[in-house]
Amino acid sequence: MADSSQIVKVPRVLLVDAVVPLSSVLFPGQLSIPNDADFEWWWLAIQRTDARLKVLISESATQRSFIFSGSPLQAGTFAGVFVDNLAGLVSNNGQFPIAVPYIMPAARSYPHQFTDLSGAQNTVQVAYHGFALINVAGK
Repeated sequence: MADSSQIVKVPRVLLVDAVVPLSSVLFPGQLSIPNDADFEWWWLAIQRTDARLKVLISESATQRSFIFSGSPLQAGTFAGVFVDNLAGLVSNNGQFPIAVPYIMPAARSYPHQFTDLSGAQNTVQVAYHGFALINVAGK
């Protein structure tokens, strides 16, 4: 008997909210994919208090990093990319499109590490826009 299930795409937004203390280095935040469905990531948007905020993003299950330094002369701890270079700003009605949608498996977590260079507390929200891929029984 053939499998008659099908995938239904349901719009979903997943968030990372963090209040990064002043001058923090690699302050933790986390994106957790809900257990009910894989997530198909299409767009990324950020709202932050100050542009002098950096982020590193990885996948906990595979230890894959999403952000790398291209400089072999990187001095000290690599603190990531400035958030304004990573995504479109919500305040400018901008979002960063992902050229090829990325599938994030259900129940997986993606640690974020924020580094503040502004010398002040920085409130940040990273919004992952996409679709929950719900497996439903067909007719």
